[in-house]
Amino acid sequence: MLSAQESWSYSSETWLDSNYRQRLKKIANKYTRGTGISWEDAVQNAHLKIFQGLQSGKFREGGLEEFYRWAATVARCAIIDFVRQENLRKCQSLDCNIPGTDIALLDTITDEFNILEATERADLIFKAIEKIYQLDQQYPRQNYLKLWQSKIDGKTQTQLAGELRVSQSEISKRWQELLGRIAESLGLLKVEDFNANSCENIWTRTRFIS
Repeated sequence: MLSAQESWSYSSETWLDSNYRQRLKKIANKYTRGTGISWEDAVQNAHLKIFQGLQSGKFREGGLEEFYRWAATVARCAIIDFVRQENLRKCQSLDCNIPGTDIALLDTITDEFNILEATERADLIFKAIEKIYQLDQQYPRQNYLKLWQSKIDGKTQTQLAGELRVSQSEISKRWQELLGRIAESLGLLKVEDFNANSCENIWTRTRFIS
């Protein structure tokens, strides 16, 4: 386990190395883009996690090269978790409106899903949001997170299509895919049974990602 002095020395190195700072900035920009979350805050949180990891002995041995690899991994996980927590924090109260809408969380899940208790409703919403982050990492080219965020921001499919340089029909297709995969992961329906009508039904009734 590194001493306190060594921990501080290694932690300081992360900010003295310009390449490492740029790498952290790139990671933070990637995961905060379109979320309204400051990439600087994400980087600051990542550096704190690195220092805490050093103090608790999670980096035990190795030179600067090994340290940078370890620190980059810690930073990436810390940034992803920070963004996830910040987005979930926005939806922590059932009485609060979903960001970008006048819809209360309590009104977002319908009884036809047999989710009657408020806590279960909130849990379903949180699971759906978490699933969006997982799907975005699993299918990075689909830009699922940006697609979801654009709904919150009130953008049209045409506007998003222009930003992503794809057709409006492609955006519509990805949106249906996203809803279908979320619904399947939550046990609401199977992907093979999913079609445009059921997509619109889920969108109209749940609206937790609009």
